[in-house]
Amino acid sequence: MHHDPPENKTTEKRLEPRSATLQNHRAEVKFVGEPIYQFKVTDVSAQGAGLLINPDSRFLKIIAPDQIIEINFISPQGAKPEGMYKAQVKHITDMAEGRYKGLRRVGILILESLDQS
Repeated sequence: MHHDPPENKTTEKRLEPRSATLQNHRAEVKFVGEPIYQFKVTDVSAQGAGLLINPDSRFLKIIAPDQIIEINFISPQGAKPEGMYKAQVKHITDMAEGRYKGLRRVGILILESLDQS
């Protein structure tokens, strides 16, 4: 009798596709009494983004899933989102394989723009 190993696939939960072809897109987060934290944005949509974070970063000790943060997206190409947003931390995931192995990805849900236009 032969058993195939279970597939190790992650179920996609995103509501819309994300762009992973960003160059130099980054995000900044500032908390009172803390330095400005800057992160590379790995994938982004109108509703969310993934931030790459070193597992030793103090930032990971001061955030948690469901927390609301203010985040400044900076895009040299003018790609959206750009500017200040209110966002919710959705997950903190260890990157176990691939290009970003050893880092953590923080998934955020963009709630609203804080820029006054």
